[in-house]
Amino acid sequence: MIALAIFLAAACCLALALASYLHLLYSESVRLRPREAARSLPFFEETLCPRMKLEPEEGVRRFVAVKQCLILLLALDLAYLLGLRRGLHFASLLEALVLATGLLILFAYVAPHVMLTRTSGAWTLRFLQPARLLAAAVKPLLVVVGFGYGIADLGAASRPAETVPTAGENIDALIDAGQQEGLLGEEDRKLIQSVVEFGDKTVREVMTPRPRIVAIEAGASLHELRQMLIDEQYSRIPVYEETIDSITGFVHARDMLEIEEEERRSRRVSELLRPLLFVPETKRVNDLLREMQEKNLHMALVIDEYGNTAGLATMEDLVEEIVGEIRDESEPLSDVVEEPDHSLIVPGNLDLARLEDLTGFRREEGLASTTVAGLVTERLGHVPAAGESLRLDGLSIEVLASNGLRVERLRVRREEGPGNELRDTA
Repeated sequence: MIALAIFLAAACCLALALASYLHLLYSESVRLRPREAARSLPFFEETLCPRMKLEPEEGVRRFVAVKQCLILLLALDLAYLLGLRRGLHFASLLEALVLATGLLILFAYVAPHVMLTRTSGAWTLRFLQPARLLAAAVKPLLVVVGFGYGIADLGAASRPAETVPTAGENIDALIDAGQQEGLLGEEDRKLIQSVVEFGDKTVREVMTPRPRIVAIEAGASLHELRQMLIDEQYSRIPVYEETIDSITGFVHARDMLEIEEEERRSRRVSELLRPLLFVPETKRVNDLLREMQEKNLHMALVIDEYGNTAGLATMEDLVEEIVGEIRDESEPLSDVVEEPDHSLIVPGNLDLARLEDLTGFRREEGLASTTVAGLVTERLGHVPAAGESLRLDGLSIEVLASNGLRVERLRVRREEGPGNELRDTA
């Protein structure tokens, strides 16, 4: 009996090494990026896996069960051997536990890892039949376990019908998996999410709103245009007739620079007029970007349902929605000031997307506002005066300056709590 028990222990150790190696191979094959099986995986996928006739996910389940059964059998066998020699008492059980742990580390972890990283796996063909036998032996056990889960679910509360995940949810799942596997860093995740969210946005969410449009009257002289270009630091400026609701096109700084200085006082802006793309504020930004690329345009006038000017969208506005804010060398590093108490002083026209980057704030679904001032006004139901405040999604927002028509400056403070730190404003 002792010889048989020793033989069984040796067989369990060898079978455990084989099962652990196959479990590692199956596990690596279902990863987005295999970590350690660069040498073994090609042979496994091309030769061994087809001969085993198990799908990778099923192979993982089968050989996990095989490992657990072999570990249990090995522990019982060692306890039996030591019990025969010293009697069945606590010391012999403890000795069996220590010995089983050592053998487990050696044959279930160290040896399979060495075989995975140092061999191609071709040697496994010699043990193909034993491996198949082990996988088949635990199938009834897995069936029983599955049946037990089914019985347990009978007493569970009724669950809502399983919904089909949306494309966005599938992409989020892939992003999470990519981060877990080390494929994607934090910046990669943000960029991919920006691209995904880009297609869901409308032009209204990214445009420069009407009050902030810098435009020039069609009858103005080129000398006045030159001064405006210098003051505003823009290369393209919309042109209107009489009112901002009658924008007819735009002028490019390059066209003005081609005209001699002495002619600029007598010539009019209307002479350099270029056609402008007109789009509704409900247009999707990805559609607008595609149209601007096809027509080789960098600017589009956004109109509301009544045909009035709602805002202005530029190629830079659209690109910033994907890659983040793009600043010119002449622009200040930040229009956001961080106070010693780590609160932020922000302008009212700060985009909510920028607020999200700075504070982790998440806008609610269906929110019409696109700026911090608009958010505060929308939530309070009126244009707030200086000193008014509100709390929203872990943020305390206080109005510092308001002219009665719009909010000009605010203080944003993240309320104290774990994970509520404000981010770098640079």
